[in-house]
Amino acid sequence: MGCKNLKHHLMLILLIQLFLWVTFVNGQFIPGPRSGHTATLIGDKIYFIGGYNFSIPKESDIFYYNGIAWVELNNQVSGQGADMPPKLGHTANVGGRNQDLIFIIGGDVEFSKVYQLDTKTNNVTLPTILGVIPNRDSLVFMSSVSYEGKIYLFGGGKIETDIITLYNNHYIFNTINLNWEDGSLVGAPPPRYKHTATLVNEIIYYIGGIQINNSIISYPSMSDIYRYSTISNTWSSAVARLAPGNTPEPRLGHSAVLVEGKICIFGGSFNNSSPTEPIAMLNTSTLEWSIPHFKNPRSNMQNLPKLVYHTATLVDKRMLVAFGNDTDNMGLNKNFFIFDFNNNEWYITTADELTNPSSNISKLFSSSTSAGISSNRSAIIGSSVLGVLVLIVGILIFVYYRRKKNQSKGDVGYLADDSNISYDKFSFSQRSTLYSSQPSMQCQFTYQQFTPEQCISNINNLT
Repeated sequence: MGCKNLKHHLMLILLIQLFLWVTFVNGQFIPGPRSGHTATLIGDKIYFIGGYNFSIPKESDIFYYNGIAWVELNNQVSGQGADMPPKLGHTANVGGRNQDLIFIIGGDVEFSKVYQLDTKTNNVTLPTILGVIPNRDSLVFMSSVSYEGKIYLFGGGKIETDIITLYNNHYIFNTINLNWEDGSLVGAPPPRYKHTATLVNEIIYYIGGIQINNSIISYPSMSDIYRYSTISNTWSSAVARLAPGNTPEPRLGHSAVLVEGKICIFGGSFNNSSPTEPIAMLNTSTLEWSIPHFKNPRSNMQNLPKLVYHTATLVDKRMLVAFGNDTDNMGLNKNFFIFDFNNNEWYITTADELTNPSSNISKLFSSSTSAGISSNRSAIIGSSVLGVLVLIVGILIFVYYRRKKNQSKGDVGYLADDSNISYDKFSFSQRSTLYSSQPSMQCQFTYQQFTPEQCISNINNLT
């Protein structure tokens, strides 16, 4: 009878060990697809905030990718009165004295509410904003750039039912003094949104989007470049050269990163379809466009993905393209794409593969950073395994001494009663999935079939 009881204890130990192994090794968070989110790089982490999905949660998603794991911050976010609504079409950028804060502005909330994410504590707060606050209740799809402790915001739109109003507001948010400043509008572009802003030294380059000029809706030409100097607070315009065969088409909802003096734009939408060339590069010294050619070393597939409302983040000449709408398949993009500008190679990958150190893809972060992250993960796993071993030894010792004590007293009935315990009642619930298949409550934006221009309806009513 004692042996049978011991077997039951061993079964329980194995179940506990299996649960702990799954929890610490294989139970990491995997993000679901989305569009209209933001991605902000701080150190060796890319912080993703918000976005739209069928089953968007009540609070805004916040998580980061550190080159080897996805880490969810939803359960760690705190701060009185700082619960963020679902974020879509907002902007987020780095600020603070130590450049370790992320300020989340606009989207579906008024400008008086600027959310602050502290990447050291993972807390979200509503800081007190000083001075005059811009007279704007909400703006979506603005562009923003962070430079010298200030976030420069331009453009954006306001959606009321089926009417979208575009603006050319130019706001400057001081992330150190926590106050708003006015930016110059002399020579500024016409009202527009869904464009990109890229910082080159102290100059901001504004490219693409959709604009309204003299009541006429249009896509700005890719030769039409506006520049803003953060030093002199002045605007200037320039004409980029469009070489034959290297002419990128206009677009909105695209992304842009700076790669060694060249602005690389990716994806976007043009007249309800994707541009012919998903990727293009602007040389900021010569103001000449070119179309780079990338190869996929893992397959014969050479056609680049066609995405809109995604994000692109550059890490050491490697660009991570994440989430967004897949305009080819008319749905949310579930893959990730890495563009390695060192070898002009691109890789299609998944959220799971991005957490596998031995995967055959170009690593996003440097080897030293990845080694540090990997060692930390190994330490966690090692500690978990050690804890399991200590638990097993402790239970075995307890069972052994209790059995010896019962045998010395001749108490066999206790073990007989104890053997009637059904260990089948010990169950371990599986982690619930982040996104259910049920649609969420009505959101301000509706992407029917995820056509790139779905959020622009009744466009003739634009004011």
